[in-house]
Amino acid sequence: MAAANLNAVAFEIQAHRGNDSLTLRRLLAGSPTSLELDVGLADGQLVVAHDVDHGDASGLAFEHALRLTNGTQPVVEAKCFPPETPSAHEFVQALRPYLAQVSVCSFSESLLAEISRLRGGVELTFLFDRPQPIVTVARTIGPRHDVVTGELVDAAHAVGLRVVPWTVNDLRQMAELMDLGVDGLVTDEPALAREVAQSRLAAVA
Repeated sequence: MAAANLNAVAFEIQAHRGNDSLTLRRLLAGSPTSLELDVGLADGQLVVAHDVDHGDASGLAFEHALRLTNGTQPVVEAKCFPPETPSAHEFVQALRPYLAQVSVCSFSESLLAEISRLRGGVELTFLFDRPQPIVTVARTIGPRHDVVTGELVDAAHAVGLRVVPWTVNDLRQMAELMDLGVDGLVTDEPALAREVAQSRLAAVA
């Protein structure tokens, strides 16, 4: 599939891990279409952090992070891995006040399913890091970049799913994945991804 889904409107460039104010601002300078925030849960409160023990938390408050996105779509990765973390239900209750303004991605299908039942319009992404059957309530799948094949992309598209792999920072890998027909990329280098996407778009125009 030669970049069949690559167009200036639909192709998602998702900036990866804007978990502190400096990184968030740097990522936004690359003009991504969306920006990912890692979110944990402690005592019922959302914590911007990647590690499940929140040891890497920068002190950036979740609501402040949302304000800093300044019109760029925030994508919350709910770091839900029970029993190391609170349950999917607890995460959903904490996220509930924000579901009108965020997209949600997670490795937890039960969390995504509960959000889907609660508020059907939320954009959801099911994350995974190994080959597996595609069974999800989400509209988008987020495979680790090395799991993506042409067969996976075709199978996902056949059932109406978008494919947005993570985390892709190498120019050659970006081009190869775009040529497979992915619908976006998660990247630490949104400006580079935009440049590659524009060059691929020009090549197929």
